[in-house]
Amino acid sequence: MKRLLHVGFLGLLAALALASSGCKSRPKNITAIPGSEGRGGTSTDLTQGNPLPPTVGGGNTGGSSTGVPTPGPRYNPNTGGTGIDLPPVTNPGPGPDSDGNTALPPGNIRDGMREDTEMFRGNTVYFDYDKSAVKKSEVAKLAAVAEYLKANPNSKLEVAGHCDERGTEGYNLALGERRALSIRESLLNMGVSSANVTTVSFGEARPADPAQNDSAYAKNRRGEFILLTPIAAPVR
Repeated sequence: MKRLLHVGFLGLLAALALASSGCKSRPKNITAIPGSEGRGGTSTDLTQGNPLPPTVGGGNTGGSSTGVPTPGPRYNPNTGGTGIDLPPVTNPGPGPDSDGNTALPPGNIRDGMREDTEMFRGNTVYFDYDKSAVKKSEVAKLAAVAEYLKANPNSKLEVAGHCDERGTEGYNLALGERRALSIRESLLNMGVSSANVTTVSFGEARPADPAQNDSAYAKNRRGEFILLTPIAAPVR
């Protein structure tokens, strides 16, 4: 009799354990992992969302996968794209590059030189929207600068490229560099020594007019000249 009661008690415990395990409520608000649909054990009460974008190795920093989407096409103001940051060109390398730009002089041509930003202020070259080609209307300004440099071979020149604020900062830095290089190449074609002209890009960072209208934008799309003249040696 005791043996039967003991077996019955064990059976009752087993039944209670089974009943309690089957009464647990289903987990709620479990977010599905994209790609896990249909796998055993996946549970969700949420509707399926869009899958995550494909990852690229390290995004912009390298290393691990960050989930950064593959970059889209380069920014083009005419199509309204968002654009991607492009690094400025710092030196096109030896000889003309694929864009026809002649290599920049090595080192810092400012060493031992005095800066003059006023000499050629009236020769500032202006560009069309999102363009880097020198317009025919601006060629006479370049010719005057070229004649001065050829007559003063000890003087050097820094060409600064600028943009209006539309577009990404990176794109504008690259566009400013292309404008400066375009001016430089025009001067070299007029007989100026390639060793005497270098370039710098400020992108949108130094607007001539901070207003946000077409008139200001036209003033900001420009190339400026900084004349560099030798610093006289001290008299002993």
